[in-house]
Amino acid sequence: MTLPLLTVLVASLFGAVSDVRTRKVPNVLVGSLLIFGLLENAVLFGWNGLLVDLALTAAVLLAGSFAFSFKLIGGGDMKLLAAAAGTLAYPAGITFVLFTLLCGGVLAIAYAALRGRLQATFANVQAATLPLLAGVRPVRPENGLAMPYAIAIFAGALSTAALSAAHLRLLP
Repeated sequence: MTLPLLTVLVASLFGAVSDVRTRKVPNVLVGSLLIFGLLENAVLFGWNGLLVDLALTAAVLLAGSFAFSFKLIGGGDMKLLAAAAGTLAYPAGITFVLFTLLCGGVLAIAYAALRGRLQATFANVQAATLPLLAGVRPVRPENGLAMPYAIAIFAGALSTAALSAAHLRLLP
């Protein structure tokens, strides 16, 4: 396991615990992850690693800001996702984001089902998706169900670690 991956696992675990307990991801956690990620990538990969870290962080932050503007993800979750993706750098950061999105979808369905709101959640997704596909800003339903998304971020980090470990075992 690489140092950046271990850093993201620890930070995302603390973020998930905080998100479940307080419904917030502390800025000090996100800032620390960002700084450690920048330092780790600079030491491990030089200026190129630092620039790739910054570029990936900025790209995820931009996409996350779009999702945040539609209230699809919380601000702390979005910043944690961007800092973690940047810390992992390319290509692991991209894998991490894709795993996080997949885990987020699965967890959202499970979360809605446990709360007895699965049918309402699917109706809300349809109500938000159709205007978005038509190029119109959707309105978030008032009866939406907010999930602590840092859990999905931690699950994405675990999935990335599992894939990394499996990949290493497959190498001769």
